[in-house]
Amino acid sequence: MTPLVTLTGDGTFRAPSASEDARHELPEDPHLAALMRLRALLGDDLEEQIATRLYLPSALGIDETDHTLPATLALLAETTGDLVSYGWRLGPGIGRAWQHARELRTRTLDAARIALLGYEGPLMTTALGPATLSAATFLNSGERTLGDRGAVRDLPMLLAEGLIDHLEELRERVPGARPHLLLREDAVAGVHEGRIPTPSGRRHYPATPAPEIGMLWRSLSAALMDHGLDADAITLGVGADVRLLRAARDAGIRRMAIGPRRMPTLETAEGRALWEGIAEAHDDGCRFELVVDPRPGGKLAPELETMLSIWNRLGHSDADAAGCTLLAHTGAAHAVHAGKVDPSAQPDRSTLLDEGALEALLRVAPTWAERVAS
Repeated sequence: MTPLVTLTGDGTFRAPSASEDARHELPEDPHLAALMRLRALLGDDLEEQIATRLYLPSALGIDETDHTLPATLALLAETTGDLVSYGWRLGPGIGRAWQHARELRTRTLDAARIALLGYEGPLMTTALGPATLSAATFLNSGERTLGDRGAVRDLPMLLAEGLIDHLEELRERVPGARPHLLLREDAVAGVHEGRIPTPSGRRHYPATPAPEIGMLWRSLSAALMDHGLDADAITLGVGADVRLLRAARDAGIRRMAIGPRRMPTLETAEGRALWEGIAEAHDDGCRFELVVDPRPGGKLAPELETMLSIWNRLGHSDADAAGCTLLAHTGAAHAVHAGKVDPSAQPDRSTLLDEGALEALLRVAPTWAERVAS
């Protein structure tokens, strides 16, 4: 039976504190402790119609190299770089911070062998997508990667090769896992709209048309699917623009993450076009994952109430939203999306999900399932 709702997170999980380790009788190793808590929270479906998707954390916030950006860079095939004064630089040579990011990835994989022993079910890996990587990284010249069209074109294949190797390692350590991939494109709106500043801060890089971004997505997804990853096992964050939504569909993406908080309202022409595009994609069999912050409280997160209200105004019933995935998030990516935070900036540890946020999501799920079941 298809679940009414599936629950997961944005790929981050703040490493348990010493007091939390003691309370839950966890080991001192933060990677092992985090995976054990994630398995306890998301390792089993709540009930027949409420499913969960366990994930391998891409960021625990242990230090400055323990975040989603360096974790993604550590995946890039045949690529070196380092953390310098202005951000993460690609090549030449491998620096200590870059090497440490690789070591953290290996430690997480090794911890998965122990913490997920005997686990059978979905297991998600998270990485930043190529558009966001182009805006968040720099070249040896000091320019952002976004300023070099050739370097941007290389990113999807470098990322695909690294992810393919990573997923193979994950299958070896957790044989019962069914891999799923979340590609976060937190900065795609800035890339598409020409809002990413140059290093001088006096101008911005030119806007990248949606079809060009779509070609990056197509290159990446095609390479992953050529190596056995099913289209339904790839979730892509598509921003809040109907042109990007169409580009993703043209690229063969069948599962998309959207943030109701970012979406324009139906009262604007832009908003109506986007929501109608989402409804059309839904009717054509695309799946949507809703990025929500479940922490504000209440029986149903305000973002979900707003989304269902718009859904109803488009002529759909609550039941038409059955089968969605709720993806817990602290809201940090919304600030990047809006241009309030530079995508190259090191995030604060407080932006990572913690146990309380996932528990709040688990509390929201029954109410959502009840609504969409009717």
